[in-house]
Amino acid sequence: MTEISDITLFNSPFFNIAIVSVGTLFWILLGIFLAPIIGLVDRPSHRKKHEKNIPLIGGIALFLGLVPAFFILNNPIPHQERFWLASLLILLIGVWDDRVGLSIKKRFFIEILIALIITAGGGLIVMTLGNLIGLGSIELGIFEVPFTIICIVGVINALNMVDGIDGLLVGLTMVSLLAMLYLATVVGRVAEAEMIIMIISALIPIFIFNSRLFGQKSARLFMGDGGSKLLGLFLVWFTISLSQSYAPQNADKVAAAFPAAGALWLLAIPLIELFSSILRRLTIGKNPFKPDVKHIHHLLLSAGFSVNQALIIIMGIATFMALIAITAFAFAISDEILFVSLLCIYAAYSIFAHKYWADKALN
Repeated sequence: MTEISDITLFNSPFFNIAIVSVGTLFWILLGIFLAPIIGLVDRPSHRKKHEKNIPLIGGIALFLGLVPAFFILNNPIPHQERFWLASLLILLIGVWDDRVGLSIKKRFFIEILIALIITAGGGLIVMTLGNLIGLGSIELGIFEVPFTIICIVGVINALNMVDGIDGLLVGLTMVSLLAMLYLATVVGRVAEAEMIIMIISALIPIFIFNSRLFGQKSARLFMGDGGSKLLGLFLVWFTISLSQSYAPQNADKVAAAFPAAGALWLLAIPLIELFSSILRRLTIGKNPFKPDVKHIHHLLLSAGFSVNQALIIIMGIATFMALIAITAFAFAISDEILFVSLLCIYAAYSIFAHKYWADKALN
């Protein structure tokens, strides 16, 4: 009886969740204490309205909190070694950027190198985009690796763009991962589902410290570039992995959890921010990657909503769009309908945001 009980305890999902959550909390508390000593803090500026230095240790706490998952999960995700190596490298580059600063060119160069580690030599790749335009499945062929690299670098930087108010980056990531978890479970993608559960378990204590939803006047930690890039990598990794079917060695083919068009809905808010921001900056002759204060959270704050209200509204929109993706998969809605409808939403938001800021400038 004792042996069975022990096995049940130490291999139960609840034990794994507790290990990761408590471990992440430990690293959060230690990081908050050490951050001022090592200079890893975000200082107030004309673009940053917080009143005091905030520790930039969210990404470090997340990664260290997840390390036990490498040892306690029985089902390794495909390309597990690349996943952990890429996660460590993107975190280190982000922390380096937080600490000393990197130019845009250097950041992109390093991100491309990390994307090559993920994709090259039979790694994680996008093989098909599905029937996006109604003319049959789009198979990428020789463009698989270049397209995947663009996706990886694009999503990593899209997540960085939405990191503008307390709790938003982590909240949006949890919404997307929860939707992916459900879809992965439905089609039996056990390994990915277990790893996503571990990531969400680590994000819960981080969200508490990173948001203002629990009686806090301000965040007690920021994710920093290290955290935003790490979350971007997690999202793009599972988006690619779960949207593609593959045949593991000596096993039957594994089904995709959702189509590529559905993946666009699961990442809708970051992608809308990415494309609308680039378009907005290009139309006025600015560097498309230079930060500004005209993102969706800035729009809501400018319209009079509080930080918490803006957070809830944006997370609510993201949840609604994720539910659309889940519903579309359940009812076999065609890829082209999903794709075209989302393009319309992208265009409508871009036009609305452009008009809003133009009117704001005139008043």
